[in-house]
Amino acid sequence: MVSRRSLERILTLLLGILLILSIFLTVYLIYAPKVGTRLTEFYILNSEYKAYDYPTEIYANKSYIVIIGIRNYEYRPMKYRVWVFLSNKTYDYNSTIDVTPENRWNGTLSYNSALTREVFLEHNERVFIPLNFTVDTPGRHRIVFLLTVNNSRKVYRSLHLWVEVSKPPEDLI
Repeated sequence: MVSRRSLERILTLLLGILLILSIFLTVYLIYAPKVGTRLTEFYILNSEYKAYDYPTEIYANKSYIVIIGIRNYEYRPMKYRVWVFLSNKTYDYNSTIDVTPENRWNGTLSYNSALTREVFLEHNERVFIPLNFTVDTPGRHRIVFLLTVNNSRKVYRSLHLWVEVSKPPEDLI
């Protein structure tokens, strides 16, 4: 049978261990990073950095500007590539990009090739990328904005903007 004095020592030792464990656990909970939902924001803005009033009725061969925004909430550094081109195809997260990348930014949009730009972002870092573009063919076109990661051709995020392209009036030529 255990004496009362040894029982008190055992309980005191146990309480001391629990106190030390609770201090370590409290410190860990305070300083350990809390990982939430991992995501990447990908959006387009107009030339005044507003999420409305995009250039949707445009003239052929006239230059227009949209701003592409990307923010990394992935809790790790990410290497992104932005692709912009004209397409009749819908791209979802299982799609693979089937157009030729051009390693240039700004210019005339095409159905056969994409303007591309690489961006490297740390966690919680954001970038705004102005895109100066033209469309040379009148008609209704879908401008596709795709985001891929780590040199992949698999779509990570996708956006699109419908534009109605017309010939410019004679006084603008």
